[in-house]
Amino acid sequence: MKHVSLYRKWRPRTFGTIAGQEPVVRTLARAIETGRVAHAYLFSGPRGTGKTSTAKVLAMGLNCANGPTAEPDGTCESCRAIVNNSSMDVLEMDAASNRGIDEIRDLRDRVNLAPTQGRMKVYIIDEVHMLTTEAFNALLKMLEEPPEHVVFVLATTEKHKVLPTIISRCQSFDFRRPGVTLLADKLREIAEAEGIEAEPAALTLLAREARGSFRDAEGLLDQLSSFSEGPVTAESVRELLGSVASDVLLETTDALYERRTADALRVVDRLSGEGRDLSRFVGELVAHLRRLMLLPHASEVALAEVGADERAGLEEQAGRIPTAEVVRMIEALGDALSRARRGGDPKLEVELTFLKLARDYEEPSVDRLIRRLEVLEKAVENGSVPAHRPTTGPPPAEVPEPASPALEETPHEPEVTAGAGGDGAAPVETAPPVPEAPEPVEMEPQGEAETSEAPVSVSSRDALDWGSVVRELRARKPAIAAVYEEAQMQGFRDGVLRLVFPKDLSIYAKLAGDSKRVSSLQEILEERLGSRPRLELGVVGEGGTVTAVPSGGAPAPPDPAPSEPARNSRRVPEPPPPEPEAPMPEPPPVENPPPDLPEPPEVYGRGDPSVSGSAVVTGRGGAIPKAEPPAAADDGRIRDGSEVFEMARELFGPGGGLGGGQNGAG
Repeated sequence: MKHVSLYRKWRPRTFGTIAGQEPVVRTLARAIETGRVAHAYLFSGPRGTGKTSTAKVLAMGLNCANGPTAEPDGTCESCRAIVNNSSMDVLEMDAASNRGIDEIRDLRDRVNLAPTQGRMKVYIIDEVHMLTTEAFNALLKMLEEPPEHVVFVLATTEKHKVLPTIISRCQSFDFRRPGVTLLADKLREIAEAEGIEAEPAALTLLAREARGSFRDAEGLLDQLSSFSEGPVTAESVRELLGSVASDVLLETTDALYERRTADALRVVDRLSGEGRDLSRFVGELVAHLRRLMLLPHASEVALAEVGADERAGLEEQAGRIPTAEVVRMIEALGDALSRARRGGDPKLEVELTFLKLARDYEEPSVDRLIRRLEVLEKAVENGSVPAHRPTTGPPPAEVPEPASPALEETPHEPEVTAGAGGDGAAPVETAPPVPEAPEPVEMEPQGEAETSEAPVSVSSRDALDWGSVVRELRARKPAIAAVYEEAQMQGFRDGVLRLVFPKDLSIYAKLAGDSKRVSSLQEILEERLGSRPRLELGVVGEGGTVTAVPSGGAPAPPDPAPSEPARNSRRVPEPPPPEPEAPMPEPPPVENPPPDLPEPPEVYGRGDPSVSGSAVVTGRGGAIPKAEPPAAADDGRIRDGSEVFEMARELFGPGGGLGGGQNGAG
């Protein structure tokens, strides 16, 4: 005799045998008894919950010889024809394979025909959500004006894909997913009727594996009855399904909680060597952790899917492991399972996740991060950013940052310079103070400015991306961006942005300090930082030292070695008053002096030993100090041709001291 599958053999034939759908059964039974059967029904719910079986029982009740009745006998000719799928009045159509408009048109042509044997014609359309839009529109016309002898039953597992116009013309019933206990009881009933010996734990595992589907549970029981030589045991179920025992899940959870990385990785390697599906193992481990999470709060929910032999170990472990730790494991394993399903290597994903879970570290407090974010947002609104503090430990002592020499202001004191030729020269107008050359300043690199514990006014890492700032400046003003492209950001502290240029490109430092160029750069920085920073420029010299450059000027020369009195007083000793002398005639102005001028015998102030390492020329504003290298200060000689050209331009050029006609005569 040919074997009939259990799920076909045990398909419900009456409303009383439909398990887990009491609201649906009661409504349909009352509708048949009172003669208020609707012309269209929509059954939706998970697979294997009895949608098609309920539709056939409804058709049997409408066409039974003893009916219409809510309890068809199943023995009359009409009932037996419906059970055997040979009834001419009950048509079952699969919309997944008959989803076009042609099939619906053919159905429309047959709808108007009267029943051949029974009282009603019942059309069951399974997976109705698979119909095309055109087929739905054709079906809609039939649902609007159906014949009195026709009942439509639409079944679907995805109700949201059915057109709302179709749903509004049907009575909708949602089939619920049965629980593990209900499935296990149904399997026990079938096993006893079929003479299959099965352990309760094995039936619980089958019900859990079926995930709310009667058809899947009955199919697994049928498969195990052929697989097992003796009784169906829990071990045989795990062997058939490829799942792991509960003690393996307990062992793995303990290893992760106690940070025993090696033991957790050995479990993964052992299961992989046995050919187990690691994705399935992770899913079972997540289900086990879920029960651990729910057990302290809702024990009846957690133990609903657990056999009696598993409850002791589960309760003992739930009493030791905190819920927060369980939640952390569930989230990490859920991410690993998602990556494995997207195509990643399951073993690698599980090993990486176990390494992270077994690593002893503390998650940052969300409340603490929120408080820090609120403080930063408030500071940005006020135009300042608070000092960065480490999240743990006492606050470090702040060290005041030395001010940049390029930005310090020195008091202007009147100084007296030597006259031309030394003895007998007329007194020269009092010159403004000689600016003291700044000492080389070591500017901080960018990395130190970000990691230092000193106050750092950094509002966003992206906002201080110097490459991004230059690209945006190039998009707006390419000519200005060409100057700053050669610069490197050395630090950003207390609203001061420090930029340095290579020594061979020191001219760019002078151009970068121009007020117009600085303003264009500050506009972009203000958009990113919320405030307009100040700019400090520097030139990288030999040995990696950085010399500060005043904004709008060239790099300041090194500080000459002054004598002891000059170092203390910062003033040039006043020479003895010279004897009056006839004024020097003014030479004609020279527009373009030749590059090779003869070396002058003497320059003002060159013969005065007190003015070491500097030459003084007379201009429109009085005596102007001329800085020169220390080597030239030893013997008072001019060694560089470019220095001669510069002095000639200052002396005889337009606006110069001798060519301007203002101070040339003294």
